[in-house]
Amino acid sequence: MDNRNEGLQARASKPYLTYLVVIYSTCLLMANILANTMIALGPFTVSAGSLTFPFTFVIASVIGEIYGYKWARRAAWTAVSMNVLMSLLIILAINLPAPEWHDRTHFELALQNTWRIVLGSITAFTAGKWINDNIHAFLKKRHTEKGGKPLQNFIFRALGSSLVGQTIDSAIFFGIAFAGIIDIPTLGGMILVTTLLQLGYEVAVSPATVKITRWIYNKENS
Repeated sequence: MDNRNEGLQARASKPYLTYLVVIYSTCLLMANILANTMIALGPFTVSAGSLTFPFTFVIASVIGEIYGYKWARRAAWTAVSMNVLMSLLIILAINLPAPEWHDRTHFELALQNTWRIVLGSITAFTAGKWINDNIHAFLKKRHTEKGGKPLQNFIFRALGSSLVGQTIDSAIFFGIAFAGIIDIPTLGGMILVTTLLQLGYEVAVSPATVKITRWIYNKENS
């Protein structure tokens, strides 16, 4: 059997990876649509796009831990590509002529800032996810070199890498997407609250993350 067929069989033998990448990309698409509206948490304001974070965190952690750095980067680039396509199609839909009987005002008001949100998201995601994946890969490599068992201390690697990656992600995203639209004190508060909220999410769902990761690991290696 040639190397090409072996590679195809290897990919076909990991069906859960396909599902994870699809769900991951879909969640990030939804996040950039939801980011057009805000949620009030007491005196604080956060983007509604944060609602998808528990899902993206779990999936990103599973991909990085089970399938490795290369697949984590491939999943990231897939999500970025789909978001670019969505933004371009929204811009095209807004700029193409509409029939006289069709009022497109609400559509434009809801989504006309999406291109800026997607630009901020892509820039922030690319930087934050790259840092997150590299830190996670570094910690996993050290764990392996020391003879650690698969998935042992996984959640500490996931939380540690995400702490740095998400802080950078939030700062870049809000800076690009909403600078000049939202005043600086509010913007700073959104960055801080979103980062803390995401970290809180991670800690809260960490038991579920470990169980899901272990279940998929056992399925893929059975």
